[in-house]
Amino acid sequence: MGKRVVESPVPVVFKQILKKNISGELVIAGDGFKKSMFFINGNLAFAKTSVIQERIGEILFKIGKINQKQFLNINDILKDQKGKLGEILINMNVLSQRDLFFGLLYQVRSIATSVFSLSSGEWDFIQGEPELPEDSKFGIELPGIISEGMDTSFNLAYYKNRLSHLSPKIEIIQSSIKEHITNDDITFLNRLKKFSNKSNSKINQELRLSQTDFWKKLIYFYLLNIISFSEIAIDKELDKNIEELIELFKKLKKGGITYYDLFNLKNDAEFSKIKHVYFEYAKKFHPDRVAEAPDPDIKDKANYVFGTINKAYEALSNPDKRKEYDAKISKGSVDDGPNENLLEKAKILYRKAITLHKQAKYWEATNFLEESIRLDSSKASYYLLLATCQMNITTLRRAAQKNFEKSLELDPWNAESMVRMGLLFEMEGLQQRAEGFFRKALSINPDNPIARKKLDKYENLTKKKSLFSFFGKKKKKK
Repeated sequence: MGKRVVESPVPVVFKQILKKNISGELVIAGDGFKKSMFFINGNLAFAKTSVIQERIGEILFKIGKINQKQFLNINDILKDQKGKLGEILINMNVLSQRDLFFGLLYQVRSIATSVFSLSSGEWDFIQGEPELPEDSKFGIELPGIISEGMDTSFNLAYYKNRLSHLSPKIEIIQSSIKEHITNDDITFLNRLKKFSNKSNSKINQELRLSQTDFWKKLIYFYLLNIISFSEIAIDKELDKNIEELIELFKKLKKGGITYYDLFNLKNDAEFSKIKHVYFEYAKKFHPDRVAEAPDPDIKDKANYVFGTINKAYEALSNPDKRKEYDAKISKGSVDDGPNENLLEKAKILYRKAITLHKQAKYWEATNFLEESIRLDSSKASYYLLLATCQMNITTLRRAAQKNFEKSLELDPWNAESMVRMGLLFEMEGLQQRAEGFFRKALSINPDNPIARKKLDKYENLTKKKSLFSFFGKKKKKK
């Protein structure tokens, strides 16, 4: 086969087929399944599947074209007669030609939309006019399939991971696509046009839409070839501010500077000057101001620097606090920078907690980790281990969820945090939420063994439940 689904999702293939009006066969195969879709001039003509729930007999039963008794007799019918199931049912006067047409149409659409939620498998596209019987050519427009597919359990992480720092560009909408665009879609696209050279993550913040709504709209238009993405043009002023930020970060880390040194002011500076410097710093060093920086470490440095700036302004802008601070300076007892000894102590406690966790001494490890976080609250790894210990203590599982969330806030692309959050929800019996986190983990790290094993387990359970629901419960004998 060709490309892996987690590295290059099938909807991206749909995008290319739609853009170039390609003909060919798309084959997707994975553990226990195989699907084939046939395209003619950019339209979906037909599809085949090995998945039981997507076969024509199950589909006809699902949409009410055959009853349960007829469905349960399918295997016997196929043993006695040769040919395709649909044709046999028509000859037996069980189905009309019209019923079969709509059943096959429903089946083809179902197979196509099901690939949006795939988290495993590989695909290959063989270009060329597929050989299909005339009665097996549907000509289903891909924009409709893409729209339906976006409503499934669609995993956004792949796209967010790759597109967050890029800037959108509105392309000319093809006439064949216009009928699939609503007035709300046009309004959204017009709002996007107002943002020039800004990243998708920044635009999302300014539009104040939910993450899910914003990204679903953006990806929908991307798959329809209405939006493309490009690197953000270099902002020379931003580059200069980042250089200053890094220098300031180094000074603060080194220590030995007072709040007056930080603001480049004398000890007798008037409040108006302190305020002026503070707002200048806010313009240059606020974490949101450097959100466009390609290096993710920059925002961490900005959080550290601006946190210190806020602390300094709070002390110097209040007359009583300023007197206390000036008194500390004169005594030489002022806390003029981060205490590296405290940060080192936090690391030592964290290492001890790792050992205790391995020994299953979760309460003891929790105590060490809480102290580590008190000394240094900037480490995602501290919150992750704390949450992992707490999830093994029944009474602390709610606290565990909050600390997992904090870990992901500090390090949003950590697959291990996603997996452990999934394990926590699994412990609480929340399978659907657990499954969602396992899928997110795989989108970040396709080789994560725990996430893969858990999803395989859920998929097998789903298949068993589906089969059971088709055959129904057995009646008890009286």
